[in-house]
Amino acid sequence: MFSVRNEKMKIVSIAVLFSLGVLVPVTQADTNIALNKPVSVVAGSAQITNSATPLSVINDGLFTLESTAYGSAVNQSVQWTTTDGQPANGGNSPTALQIDLGGFFSISGAIMQADDNDSYLLQYHNTSNNTWITLWTIPAVGAGAGFTTRPNADHVTFQPLGPVITDAVRISAISGDAALGVSEIQLNGSAVPEPASTALITLGGLTTLMLRRLCGARSTE
Repeated sequence: MFSVRNEKMKIVSIAVLFSLGVLVPVTQADTNIALNKPVSVVAGSAQITNSATPLSVINDGLFTLESTAYGSAVNQSVQWTTTDGQPANGGNSPTALQIDLGGFFSISGAIMQADDNDSYLLQYHNTSNNTWITLWTIPAVGAGAGFTTRPNADHVTFQPLGPVITDAVRISAISGDAALGVSEIQLNGSAVPEPASTALITLGGLTTLMLRRLCGARSTE
């Protein structure tokens, strides 16, 4: 009788979890979570000098040949300028590119290929208060020329970051000359449950515990 009731408890627990739409998330290996995600210009669109090139070139998974000259990478990068030679001085609106990840992801590293003599800023969206927080200040490269990859020219070494959980990132320039550009950004990370899903998982667990106690109480009758 006791084993039968235990089996009933398991069946009911599984049914409750499925009725709530709850599935325990499977742990996923880290991968490039920015790959082919939607890219938009959220500020300074007027400063983009190669608007005919799709924004998707910055996260298509393809690096341009290392040290490609700025003028030769018009079709492989998003390029922009400012009227006074600095990204955020005077009345200029600094150009900012946003990648929407389409869900919540944990980011643990990044690679960025950009014009060599400029420094850039990678920010992540803090969903708790709708602010943008610095994730990586990407330095200019003293040696070399053209589009260079940070942190390493091997195109596979990620800059360790965070980890942080977010649903979007932004890229902008913070110093340099009047010729700015990004040709590739990759983010190392994995998907995480949305807050609502986490709440449902917790609810499912509490329901299972209550059913276990209920069945335990009935087994003593």
